[in-house]
Parts: sequence; C-alpha cells; structure tokens
Amino acid sequence: MATLMANAGHKAIVLTIALEATINDEDGVETEENGIVIIKFRKSFHTHYNYYRKYFKQGSMDAPYWIAMGFAMQEWLAANHCKYNIDIIEASAFGGIGSFLKENGFPPILLSGHGAFFQYKHFNNNKEDEQTRLVEKLERLAFKNADGIISHSPQSKKDIEQYTSAKVHIARIAFIPEYNSLIEDIPESNSTPKYGLVVGGLQLLKGPFILLDALRKLNIRNEECIIRWAGTDNYFQETGELMSKELGKNYPELWNKQIIWENNPDDKRLSELYKNASFIIIPTIWESFNVISIEASFFKKAIIITETTGSSFLYKDKENALIINPENSEALADAITQLQNSPELCKKIGQAAYNTISELLKEENIVEERIKIYKEAMKDTKKEYASLNPTYFRQYTSLSRLIYFSVRRVIKKILKP
Repeated sequence: MATLMANAGHKAIVLTIALEATINDEDGVETEENGIVIIKFRKSFHTHYNYYRKYFKQGSMDAPYWIAMGFAMQEWLAANHCKYNIDIIEASAFGGIGSFLKENGFPPILLSGHGAFFQYKHFNNNKEDEQTRLVEKLERLAFKNADGIISHSPQSKKDIEQYTSAKVHIARIAFIPEYNSLIEDIPESNSTPKYGLVVGGLQLLKGPFILLDALRKLNIRNEECIIRWAGTDNYFQETGELMSKELGKNYPELWNKQIIWENNPDDKRLSELYKNASFIIIPTIWESFNVISIEASFFKKAIIITETTGSSFLYKDKENALIINPENSEALADAITQLQNSPELCKKIGQAAYNTISELLKEENIVEERIKIYKEAMKDTKKEYASLNPTYFRQYTSLSRLIYFSVRRVIKKILKP
C-alpha cells in the first residue's frame, strides 16, 4: 500500500521492527526515498520484548512480541506524528497492535482486517492458553477502538461485523504483481511434467486434508497427476506433530509421492513453480481473502478455489475459475481432472482470470478507493475509547510470575540434552 500511495504522489511512513538487532542498536530511519519513509525499531522493540518475555512461557503465540511491537510504535507516534504530519494510521488486525495506537491526540486509526488470530483459531483448532487469550484480547480491543476497519471481501466483512460497532469498509486489496519482474527471466519448461500447485503454509485451514482426500478418490497413478505444495510447515494443533509428518502418517501412499511438498521456497523458485504449473489449487476451509488467487491470475493460471475463500467473490464459476464447496472432496477431484485433462481449458480460464483481476486491481482504483475511506475515518474519529498503557499488563508482570518462569527456564536448560 505504501508503494501505491507513493506512486500516486502521497507520502507514506512504514513502521517495522528489526528482529536481528539488539537492545544496543538505536531506532532510526532506514530509508527515505520516493515518498516512502521506513522506520525500523531496534532498541525500543527489544527493550520491551526483553522485559515482557521474562513473565511468559516460551513458545505459543509469543505475546511479548506483540506487546513490544505495540509499545515501540505507540512511543514513536507519540513523539513523531506531529513532526511527520501524519493524517491517518493503518495497522494490521493480526496480533492486536492497533490497540496500542488509539491514544489521545493520535491520528485516526484504521485496521486492515486481513484476518485476526481469533478469526482463524476455530478453523485451525488452536489450543487456548494464556498467551493466545491475551493476543485475542488485544485484537478485540483494537476492533472495538478502531475508527474504521478495511476488509477485502464480503465474507470477511460479515465476520468482522460480529465483533465491532466500527464501520467496516470493503476495499480492493493493495497489490503489486511483485513476481512480474522475475517472469521474463524464467523459461517455461517443456521437459518436466506439468503439475497442479498449492501455495500456502501447511495448516488445517489451508485444506491439505481436503486435497489429499480428493486425490485418494481419484485413484490414479502418481505420474499422471502431480501436485506440488509450496509453503512453510506448521504444527497440527490436535496432536502437536508437524503437519508434514501428520500428512505423511495419514496418507503414506500420496504424501511426497503424488503431493510433493517444498518447504518455504524463495521468490525465484516460487516464480518458477507458478510459471510451470498447469493450474493452481486453493482448497481453503475458510479465509478472509487469499492473495494467492491474485498472484495466480497475474500468471494467467487457471484456479480451483473454494467458495469459503474470501477472494472467491472476484471470480465466476466456469468463467474465470472453478469454484467448489470445501466439504465436497469429490467436486475437488472432478475439478482437478477437468484441468488435468484439458490444457485448452486451463489456458482459457487463466486468461479470463487475468483479464478480470488486472482490470480490477489497477493502481489508480486501489488508491482512489483507499483515500475515500481514509477521509471518511478522519471525519468520524471516535471520541471515546479504552486507552492501553503498561498498567493494562500489570497482572502479567508480578514478582511471583518472574520467579516462576526464571526457575522454569533454568531447570529446562539443565535438563536439556
């Protein structure tokens, strides 16, 4: 979004953190060019993080990470929003950092509702603990305090409206086809067999079980239908096992035979996978949007997408995508068969998807729509809200908790083989 705004002549400031830095490295302007200022938090983030992490169990949602990021951004805005003449703040809904940024005298804040943890936890069967409850509390407070929320699909808008009285806007997703610069350098392979491609982390809501059930129903030889899955591994919440191991255990005849997993490929490799795929599969159980569908459309690839994927509203079944019910593995198997057996259909649907999405996501359309939403939020700023400061976390920073977790870490270190 910052790049699109800068391209349109506006100034954008991006606040981010430097994880590789230490408490001794000062915060500062990383770059300032072409209308974009990037501020990286080093000392401020790590100071807060090192303080709060002492009071929490390691792992889980890492609540101290979100607390530290929120306070670092809050402090910087308090000192600098007038200096930089900031008109509006747009913050991600995930993690609840927006709850730190609604303060007296601050510019109005919009949340980018691209999916909060508490929206997705039901579909991933996340186990609840102290840290997930705290992050959810921060996210819900951010939803409550926001001067407006930006959603990218009707499905997401409907879901968000359950949790807030703030106005929820639908806006085009900010997108620049970042892989386009790599496309021309990647030759299309004629020697390797074509394949279907899934891009996304290995997690329950992304639908790996649905896809594997569909392939099991197809009952065809591996070499006749190869699916590649590109994305990071995650834990399967029900067993605590890595998802890759869980899938291998449940589908030994398919996993890494008919479905070949690539763990977190870099941009160049991902571009190769996109370009040489016959079609893209998005078997998601539920998602607020799905940017993979947009990337696939810019690659002119046919997509199979579930009707519960937020971005599916941009497509029409059998015209520029094949849209299926996520609970119907037979429908997915049938869609895979259709595209597998018809390169002509793949080409037709892929071109139609490109025509639709490239027209819809023109830069000027995205920026014009966003500016309109910004102006509305600036006009209707909330006057009453629950301010968030360090006292909010007092129950988590007691001496007894500090002693307990310090002893726990020492014992864990001693017992570590």
